[in-house]
Amino acid sequence: MHLPAHAHAGRQRVGRRPRDRMVKTCTQCHSATFAKGELAKGDRMVRETDRLMAEGIRTVAALYKDGILRQAEGYAYPFPNVLTFNEAHTPIELKLSSMFFGSRLYAIQGTFHNSPSYAYTNGWSVMRGELTEINAMASELRRGYPQEKK
Repeated sequence: MHLPAHAHAGRQRVGRRPRDRMVKTCTQCHSATFAKGELAKGDRMVRETDRLMAEGIRTVAALYKDGILRQAEGYAYPFPNVLTFNEAHTPIELKLSSMFFGSRLYAIQGTFHNSPSYAYTNGWSVMRGELTEINAMASELRRGYPQEKK
């Protein structure tokens, strides 16, 4: 659906207000350039963690598409649902949910709070490890799946 130009402009104004307030608060002690730069680092981390999440979701979604994972009761679609948290119906989806609610948030939180050690140690590196585990679990599930059903 295409929105008229004025609709996009309105959305940007609403979305900018909290950011403008943050910059205003930060500039009480720091330069605007510094404040905007620090917020931009957080924005980059959000994009990068979302990229890792998308890779994990695509990996699990492919297992559904190939019939290796079956749609769980209560799922609207045969597709991973990261919002199930501790009630995910398979270990690989539990790992995906943990990645979304745990390490992804730590990476973002650490970056926005200017704690690179926390962002990396508790967030980014853990998230990379969880993605590696998801890929290994997917490979194992594929190995155990009868070839003729693929």
